[in-house]
Amino acid sequence: MITKNIKSKILENITKKEEKILVSNILDKVLRFENNNTLEFTHFLDLNEIDIIKKVLDYLKINYFIAKPNLYAEKQVVFFIPDYLEFNTNKVISDNISCIKIIPPIKGKLLHKDYMGSIYSLGIKHEMIGDIMAFDSCAYVFVMNTVKKFILDNLIKVKNQNVILELVDLSSDEVLNLSYNFTEKEYIVCSKRIDAILSSVYNLSRNQVKEKINSGDLYINSKNTFYITDNLKKGDIVSFKRCGKFVFDDVVRETKNKNIVIKIKKYS
Repeated sequence: MITKNIKSKILENITKKEEKILVSNILDKVLRFENNNTLEFTHFLDLNEIDIIKKVLDYLKINYFIAKPNLYAEKQVVFFIPDYLEFNTNKVISDNISCIKIIPPIKGKLLHKDYMGSIYSLGIKHEMIGDIMAFDSCAYVFVMNTVKKFILDNLIKVKNQNVILELVDLSSDEVLNLSYNFTEKEYIVCSKRIDAILSSVYNLSRNQVKEKINSGDLYINSKNTFYITDNLKKGDIVSFKRCGKFVFDDVVRETKNKNIVIKIKKYS
């Protein structure tokens, strides 16, 4: 059982204000979960938030489940599961998360930023919206069920195009088979250091990379990162503002002169 002392002990080790607020909110949910013995869940969390929350919940030995509405979805929801509940993963997810398909009249005219801008212009809190997966012919957006009806009723246009909205079953092949468009490329670099990789991938000098990182342009697994000497790990998702986003796949091989060949998957 969470006590005031336990909560204080956890929070005193967190220095960043936004992380302290996040963990405090989660601890309040855990307390309700323990007191009421009913299902509790979070809003959508990014990869960094998930990492923070997992450490807290594992420390507290709380029974939880992390829901990914799609294999490639980055934003996820944490559910706290009562012992008595016969837990059906698909039902719990579909009871609380939905997928809305947005269909424009003309293919290839709308970008991810257009869909995102129109959805957030409705005044919905960002944590109620999960991944937005945009393609030439349509886009799919994962949302918490509490805002589903509001979006269906109020999202009429994206940019300057009238759009049609449809609910798509989360367990359907249409949703399960959704994947981001990736372009696989190989690069020769001297190490797995982030500055070396960014320099090669985006054809920038080390100084340019350093300046952008110092300006706060680098995110690794949704976490704002300022350490240029960090090594990337397999599966890391790297976002570099105004340059692009990629997944670090792995080291392919070593060259004769001791450089390494890496493979990345660029988001198209």
